[in-house]
Amino acid sequence: MAEFLSLSDSPAPFYCCYLLRSLKPGTRDYVYVGSTPNPVRRLRQHNGEITAGAAATRTRRPWEMLLIVHGFPSKAAALQFEWAWQNPHMSRHSSFDAVPFEDKRALYGPSQKRLETKLVALCIMLTLPPFRFWPLEITCEAPQLHLDVQSRALKHNVPKHIVIAN
Repeated sequence: MAEFLSLSDSPAPFYCCYLLRSLKPGTRDYVYVGSTPNPVRRLRQHNGEITAGAAATRTRRPWEMLLIVHGFPSKAAALQFEWAWQNPHMSRHSSFDAVPFEDKRALYGPSQKRLETKLVALCIMLTLPPFRFWPLEITCEAPQLHLDVQSRALKHNVPKHIVIAN
């Protein structure tokens, strides 16, 4: 029976988007968004423990992983989400009209690499097509961040099928 399953019937391989925060003194609020099939290995790369870390993160080491978003239907879908999360001010998914007034300054202002901006962008993105229809799960590393993301999700009416786990 299994040999008759098409590729579309098999589950998508694990691929996630992640949010890192710099622990370097003076850059505590600086964050970085990326994607990977292996978040543990990728964090080690960003921290310089193994090769192939992103050049953009080299000067703000060390990093901690704050959360991952997973459950994407494909790697391409995860990459689409990553780009929109990195560039909410340019993404067609977060058009200016769809963003609540109180969040426009955070999303479209000069603070694109701040934690607050990325959390606002995440919650807004999860309310917009196509992301709102995907079976996504957000896994937060810290209990306080988990509560913060849950609160923001309620405020922005993130669909109930999107799980926010700790």
